[in-house]
Amino acid sequence: MKDKINFYPEKSKRDLEIIEFRKKFKAFLKNKKLVWLVGRIISLRDHKNIIFADLQDGTEKIQIIFKKEITKKFNLINDLFKIGDFINVKGSAFLPTSKEPSLIVKEYNLISKTIKNFPKEYYKIKDEELLSRYPYLRTIFYEKDKYIFKSRFKIIQFLREILWQKGFIEVETPILQTHYGGALAKPFKTYLDAMKLSLYLRIAPELYLKKMIVGGFEKIFEIGKNFRNEGIDREHNPEFTMMELYYAYCDRQQLMKFVEEIIRELVKKFNQLENKNDLIINYQDNKINFAKKWKVYKYVEIIKKITGLDYFKNTLNDFLKFADKNNIEYKPKIITKGKIVDEIFKKLIRKNLIQPTFLIDHPVEISPLAKLHPKNNKLTLRFQGYIGGLEIINAFAELNDPVDQKNRFIEEAKLIKKGDEEAHPYDETFIEALEYGMPPTAGLGIGIDRLVMILTNAKYLREVIYFPFVKEKKD
Repeated sequence: MKDKINFYPEKSKRDLEIIEFRKKFKAFLKNKKLVWLVGRIISLRDHKNIIFADLQDGTEKIQIIFKKEITKKFNLINDLFKIGDFINVKGSAFLPTSKEPSLIVKEYNLISKTIKNFPKEYYKIKDEELLSRYPYLRTIFYEKDKYIFKSRFKIIQFLREILWQKGFIEVETPILQTHYGGALAKPFKTYLDAMKLSLYLRIAPELYLKKMIVGGFEKIFEIGKNFRNEGIDREHNPEFTMMELYYAYCDRQQLMKFVEEIIRELVKKFNQLENKNDLIINYQDNKINFAKKWKVYKYVEIIKKITGLDYFKNTLNDFLKFADKNNIEYKPKIITKGKIVDEIFKKLIRKNLIQPTFLIDHPVEISPLAKLHPKNNKLTLRFQGYIGGLEIINAFAELNDPVDQKNRFIEEAKLIKKGDEEAHPYDETFIEALEYGMPPTAGLGIGIDRLVMILTNAKYLREVIYFPFVKEKKD
């Protein structure tokens, strides 16, 4: 049999997708028209003279029925087919006593053979590690997982469309960079043999996008991968997707209003995709309402409310004692007041910001690229956006004073010398660009993966990244 049958033919016949066949099932049942469908066998049930199977393509699944007296080469089926095989079948609509819409098969072809042993569909797979390691099994057997990824790609499409409609153009910046920057993070390092040059995978596109603002572009955005050499947990993956946007002649307040607007439009489009007309998302047992104006909290005020400590009056040692008492980890050699306060915020406060919330006026020492606050030079014109206890947005009025930016880079460089691998490096090329002049600009980053978590009600980041990082399999 193997010598006569090509297990991997080039051509396959298909008249329509399964979802279309199901939509028009009554018409096909009435006219008895023969059609070709294709897909993967995800279950097989042998009853001697009749064999039932479920056929699944990229749109839907349907029951197909092989009958000894109707199906050509019926006797070959048990030897030829197994769960996981791709086949195409020619048949007509049929409604069995179970009333399940079906296709009764006249003839069939094997179009791709699986050599792995698939689990029986009705048992499915419960090994979470296996599913993370082989994500294609998740989307074969679990419709919810396929829904999440279809939704992810739609969300990115909708976001692009919204920004295009508002006059933004999508641009590209380097992933391999001679100077990494734009965030406080440890980079991945690589090497270009041809130029004998050390390079970094970008931790953010920010500095390059701002160089484009210097170059005369006014409304730009980029959606792409960033890479940070950090731990893996519920909301972190070393490779992740960001949308970064820069809006010349826009101030922080205008940008906050703009963020509310585009997120509201995005939620509306997504809910309409789900046949809902409201602006409410269910996320981890919380109803998140995007119709309301976002809450606004000042960073140092919310810290004081929770810790009882004043950022301006209390010492670093006061905050360290509080951190120790609350089992908050930090690196003693490189810790600063700004950094420990941020760790306290992440561990104790962030998880409670469920409804859409802006956090504003962050300390300058954790915001090296943001403009100083006009009323307090220890704070900046920065804001973050939180939804469902997750940081979704980081944004600020961009620092465009080259002298101030140079001084901040110098301070960050001192931290690097002390061993802080996440401090911002000195970048002379960016200072030089600012010296040519950058207009007042507001910048915004949105974590796409976390946003998809919110909109699809996923608990873990690995649920919305098709190929998340997992530990190597041990033999």
